Amino acid sequence: MLSESDIRALAIQRQQLHTPWSGDLPSLIRHLGALQLDAIQRIARAHHHQLYNRLPGYREKQLKQAERNREIFEYWSHAAAYLPMAHYRYARVRMNRIRDGQKHWFEKNARLCRYVLDRVRVEGALKASDFVRAKGGWWDWSDEKKALEQLFHEGELMVSHREGFQKVFDLPERLLPSRIRTDAASDLDYGRHLVRSFLRCQGAGRIEEIAYLRKHDRPMIGKAVEAMLKSGELLPLGRELFLAEDEVAEPAKPPRRVRLLSPFDPLLLQRKRLKRLFDFDYQLECYLPAHRRRYGYFGLPILYGERFAGVVDLKADRESGILRIEALHWSRRPGPGLQASFERALRQFARFHGLVSEAEVAAV
Repeated sequence: MLSESDIRALAIQRQQLHTPWSGDLPSLIRHLGALQLDAIQRIARAHHHQLYNRLPGYREKQLKQAERNREIFEYWSHAAAYLPMAHYRYARVRMNRIRDGQKHWFEKNARLCRYVLDRVRVEGALKASDFVRAKGGWWDWSDEKKALEQLFHEGELMVSHREGFQKVFDLPERLLPSRIRTDAASDLDYGRHLVRSFLRCQGAGRIEEIAYLRKHDRPMIGKAVEAMLKSGELLPLGRELFLAEDEVAEPAKPPRRVRLLSPFDPLLLQRKRLKRLFDFDYQLECYLPAHRRRYGYFGLPILYGERFAGVVDLKADRESGILRIEALHWSRRPGPGLQASFERALRQFARFHGLVSEAEVAAV
């Protein structure tokens, strides 16, 4: 029987935060199920930060290479994300729903979609700025950009790669490897995939957590949970669900080592779950007015062992080459072990970004 401490330890263990991933980058993304993308670059983009914390010696070119090799592709999970190419048929479920009329962000302009798709078919890969008219730009969400995004969500177009942070779109038949199944998974298979993906990388969870930000997937998840409980593939522990193969697993106690997490890290994604499991009340505050912030513009949670020890607001000062501490909030006064581990984590994090930590500069 798993205790609360076991569930916390299992979640951290499955997140590969204290135990470096022994495989390659594509296999890590398969394990996590998705790698969330984000445009904010206060220090580095969220996807690079998440990989840095899990993949020894990670460099940004590795992610680009995995995309070029078509081992991963960009689509929508709970948000914009890189997904394993082997999971394309699960993404087709949502693509088909959007194509059949499920609204995503805006109303479809069918005529403009045909025009945009024809241009990509004839001219090859294009980005939104290739459709810019005399007025406005791609960042203005022109009608053509909306059409590109609609076709992307429908699966009529895929993202080949990004230039800067602009998506470059092309036809799926030019990008999908021949080995990949392109038929949509059945509702039950899709539901089982979502359940297993969540529990594989989170250890345990509740049905509402598995269905987080997946309103349209909730019925399929519910039916999959029913079937998996009946078959013995899932086991309940109160309201928690976990995979049967984890029943005999005794998670190792996390080492007392600091990890500075991205605000978009999968361990932090669900704030209610975070509060429930770790008693950690956290919110990314860059979207809040300055006077309402507790931790700062871009506070990074400080994970120490199996607990969160505080939040540090960091900023990359590229001009001076320094990773600056804008604010530091401890849950309680740190002991020497935590302090030393925190300073070591800061130095390593700064070096990854080609910077020097402010604390290191002050010590000289």
